[in-house]
Amino acid sequence: MNSILLNLFFVFAFLFGSPSISNDLTNALKSGNSQKVATFFGKSVDLSTPDDEGVYSKMQAQLILKTFFLKNKPTDFKVLHNGDSKNNSHYSIGNLITASKKFRVYILYTDKDSKTTVLELKIESDE
Repeated sequence: MNSILLNLFFVFAFLFGSPSISNDLTNALKSGNSQKVATFFGKSVDLSTPDDEGVYSKMQAQLILKTFFLKNKPTDFKVLHNGDSKNNSHYSIGNLITASKKFRVYILYTDKDSKTTVLELKIESDE
């Protein structure tokens, strides 16, 4: 009986849990592909890296992210937590592992018609 209840819990958690960012975005972060990450940005994005912070156009944000990835070559990215936020938006928090450091990543995004749009991307040193 307990195993049936446990299985039902996992099924409901899977079906009704918070959405997570797309695998394409996860893989783009993991590989340090700023061009692919930028495909998830809207016309502007609130971007924060250890060297830059502000609201940037899609192209500016891509260039800032490219510079960040050149200085910090990613080796892995893992999502640690997903949740819901205000105004039908969601967030994911993860760790970006690079050759020399670990960074905490916060992504605020919306999902509409199966399209993920990143509203905010924060990359902070985890040290």
